[in-house]
Amino acid sequence: MDPIDLRMASVREARNAERRFCFEVITPQFTRVYQATSEDDMKTWISAVNNALQSAVEGKGMNERVSTESLPGSTRRDIASVLTGKSPSLSNHRSPYSGNTNSKTPARHATVGDRPSYRSTDNSGEDPAKLLQQVRDADAGNKVCADCDSESKVEWVSINLGIVLCIECSGIHRSLGTHISKVRSLTLDTTSFTQDIIEMLLIIGNRVSNMVWEAKLDRSWKPGPQSTREQRLHFITAKYSDRAYVAPISPTLSHYSTAEETLLASIKKNDIQNVLYALALRANPNSTDRSRGTHAVFLALAAADPASPSASISPVGPPGVAGPGVTTPQRKPFPIAEMLLQNGAELPTQPAPIPLSVSAKLYLEQKADQRSGKRSAGLSSGQPGSPAGDTLTALPHIMAGNGSTPAERSREREVRLQKRVSASGRLVKPHADSVIEGKRGL
Repeated sequence: MDPIDLRMASVREARNAERRFCFEVITPQFTRVYQATSEDDMKTWISAVNNALQSAVEGKGMNERVSTESLPGSTRRDIASVLTGKSPSLSNHRSPYSGNTNSKTPARHATVGDRPSYRSTDNSGEDPAKLLQQVRDADAGNKVCADCDSESKVEWVSINLGIVLCIECSGIHRSLGTHISKVRSLTLDTTSFTQDIIEMLLIIGNRVSNMVWEAKLDRSWKPGPQSTREQRLHFITAKYSDRAYVAPISPTLSHYSTAEETLLASIKKNDIQNVLYALALRANPNSTDRSRGTHAVFLALAAADPASPSASISPVGPPGVAGPGVTTPQRKPFPIAEMLLQNGAELPTQPAPIPLSVSAKLYLEQKADQRSGKRSAGLSSGQPGSPAGDTLTALPHIMAGNGSTPAERSREREVRLQKRVSASGRLVKPHADSVIEGKRGL
């Protein structure tokens, strides 16, 4: 989609929306409806867009005098540049647009909330920049974009592919759809990252991922930081949607003849790189082991944290709700199980045919809680088995600022014009006379 000119825009909670947690950005030409993962996330985005609106309207001019290099080490996010794709609007610390948490100046187009500070801590009390630095420290390849090698604004990730992206390529990934890539911000969406997703990002990263997705790639085909959007779109679509650069299965790469067999064998070995390779070969994430009909997710949990010999094969009971003063026990992360779920695996509803550890059972309970909406309001459809709540219903009819559709506005204009013409009496008579003369001619 074309960038939004924020100087002529406003934002509010979506009206007449059939889906939850929607907000709309309104311009004189069109209205765009977006869906957040929860009500708090929606309010945060509305506040963030309001902040960008104010920066776009009142911060222009400062942008030309202040470069991003003047603030070394700054991790403040510029939402205006995220939404418009234009140059950052960072200003000096004395500017009222630098994210002052005490600022109560209302935005020109503000409709909800005050402007947030993007250096504030998340719900866990940690600096949002900590997660970004943690991912970068895990692998030097995570400091540049996985798709274009850009070093600018590499603060976005695909949580199902396990890669780090720049802001330009992250927009391309979003356009592919969540069945291909699920994009999150490492600095804005910190509450979206569970310990399992973080562990997956730390283990995979750009280097391991590109060993799979770019195995057959000629480096001269890869776009660079200065490549156009069209070049990036062509490459990223070929890489992840068409899987054009994934090496086909062969005896040198796998001891198994099919992608599903490779997937199950890699899960049992707790080998996340070959699990990624099997998924890149379009292996079914809901594959089951032949011996006991064990679902791939159960295999991943058992391989990552084997149950003690005394563990009994018992079904996981309904998720419990912790009472006051009761803390959720810490558990081991399960990156491979999380990768399967993020790539389309359904959460098993039948009891596990193999023993599972306490941590594994707790993982299943937590995922069941998220799916049922008890601990997470991020479901979009409420349909059982939809991966991570990413199955969406159809978008509602897009309304203008006055709540009408373009067709309705066109009909209203015609009615008003007819009323004005009828009131004057000047254009109605000639029109009627011409009709009479036409009939006489016939």
